[in-house]
Formats: sequence, C-alpha cells, structure tokens
Amino acid sequence: MKNLLFTLIGLCLLNVSVAKGPTYASKEAKTIIEKMVNAHGGYEKWKAIDAMSFSNVMHSPSLGFVRFWVHDQTIDMKTRRLYQDWPLFGSKLSFDGKEVWTVDWRVPNPPAHQQSVFFYYLNLPWLTQDDHVVLGEPELVEHKGFDNKVYKVKMTYKKAPAIGKTDRDSYTLYIDSESYLLAGYEYTMSYGPILDAVGLPKDQKVFGPVLRKNNYIADVNGLKFAILFTTHDSEMTAQYGDHAIYDLKIDAQFDETRMTKPANAVVDPAIDKRQ
Repeated sequence: MKNLLFTLIGLCLLNVSVAKGPTYASKEAKTIIEKMVNAHGGYEKWKAIDAMSFSNVMHSPSLGFVRFWVHDQTIDMKTRRLYQDWPLFGSKLSFDGKEVWTVDWRVPNPPAHQQSVFFYYLNLPWLTQDDHVVLGEPELVEHKGFDNKVYKVKMTYKKAPAIGKTDRDSYTLYIDSESYLLAGYEYTMSYGPILDAVGLPKDQKVFGPVLRKNNYIADVNGLKFAILFTTHDSEMTAQYGDHAIYDLKIDAQFDETRMTKPANAVVDPAIDKRQ
C-alpha cells in the first residue's frame, strides 16, 4: 500500500513537472485559439523554423526628431536568442538567452524591452502556445475597428514571458469570427524601465491598453504573418503609429558571432524597477 501511494505521488509530481503550454479558461477558449493558430498556418510548421529574420519600419510623430525607426532582426527560434541592427541610429543589440547588450545604443527605449517587441507582434498567434500563458473565456463581439464580428480573448501570463516583459503584461486578442485570423489586439506594458521611458506617472503601473490593427497579412511559405499594422488608442479616435515588416525570411541563417560580447558592449541590467 505504501509503495502504491509513493508511486501515485511520483506520477502526480511528474505530471506537474512536464506540464507545458498555455492554460485555457474553457474548452471553447482552446477551440477558438487552436482555430486561430491553424488559420495562421499551424503550430508545428511554425515550431519547425530554425531562424527567422525580418526588417521593420515604424513611423510615428511621437518618436521625436527621427520619426522613422528602422531595424533588422534575426532570431534563433529554438532559443529565442537574437540580434538587431538599427541603421538610422548606428546601434546594435544582442540577446544571448541570458543578457541583453548593446553597442552605441541611441534608441530611446530600454534595450531589454526592445529586444522582444516586434518578435512578439509578428509571432503573436503562435506565442499563445508558450508556457505560462493564460487564455481567458472568449466573447463574440462587434468592434468598430474590424469588419466582422471578432472573438475577444484575454491573454495574460503566470510568469514573465521574456526579459523586458512582466507577468503583468497582457494582450486582448481580436480573432476574426469568419477567417479566424488575428484581426488585431490590445496590449499593455508593465516593465518598469519602459514606463519611465514613456513618461508614465510613478503611481501608474501599466501603460495602455493600446489597440493594434492588423491591416495586411502575408503568406510566407504557408505561414501567415501580419506585416502591415497600425497602432491606435483603445477607442480608435487617434492613430499613433504605422508599421511595416518587410524582407521576412523563415529560412534565415543565424550569425553565431553576434553572440560574442564585444569589449565596448553595454549590458542592460534588465531589472523591472522604475528609476
């Protein structure tokens, strides 16, 4: 009897230790999210990518003198290591899986936050399948930002999903009820240094929500990525930014030399603490 009890306890512990992927509020939530992932080309095909690269242009009057932010990025999809080049600023960034460092960083946003920003925007449909993701109860709604009714699903985290993000971040997904493509999403940010960078008052712990609308979704070898999108206030009464992803490759080569920290590199401490 004692041996049987120990065996059952061991099996329970094993099940806990190998639990992977998201937590769903209900069977309906799981069904809708899986339909979205499949509409974007499926999880297994995306998971098979070794390295991805893309270039990004963001335009906004709020960016100051340089109103166009342009950067090139390559990601090792198995480890989420990455490197970026910012040609208009002459800046470089690398993330080796543990540390974020930069050379000549002139971009106003903190590097630890910026390292994951457009990776998340581009890959959000599949990132719903990451560990520690929580997906809420779906609600079928009409939204003036989208032509069709959309399923509204809140995406939160049990643990911080990446350096420069926190477990207080969230995405509210708007999934087209006919195509099941991700039509857009609202997002919030809670990482301390980015709240300082955008000038949020000290008593406010969350920036947002801000609404992102996916305006064009491109097919890249069977996977569908939003490559043109715009950023608005949550009521869509103001537009904050225009974004374009181009030269997207899902068969990129990852340059391992970019994981060697140069002597003049500056390491971001990546501490979720406001100054």
